Amino acid sequence: MSLSHYQRAATREELSANLALSGLSVADAAAAVGIGSARVQAALDVAGAQPQDVWLVRDYLDRVIRSNGGTPRTYSSLTEQMRAAAQAWFPLTDVDDVMNRTRG
Repeated sequence: MSLSHYQRAATREELSANLALSGLSVADAAAAVGIGSARVQAALDVAGAQPQDVWLVRDYLDRVIRSNGGTPRTYSSLTEQMRAAAQAWFPLTDVDDVMNRTRG
């Protein structure tokens, strides 16, 4: 599963908007999900990122925004319907598993 140039641009903007809504920095998100800031930035840029990192960052930002009582910006490509297709191509990391590992 790969995104077109248009889909990558839209996803990049959607992730950036949700990062802003979350109130987190790239470093904050990286620490929370247990991957380096460079990997989080690549996921946010949807450029040179591992696809599972893009989904992990997406899911983490959504979790933070919702836990703060907000509503995340809707994703045009990283939809719940596309999650099943993505899982057919590569393993997705559950955000709860990652957060539990980084807390423990």
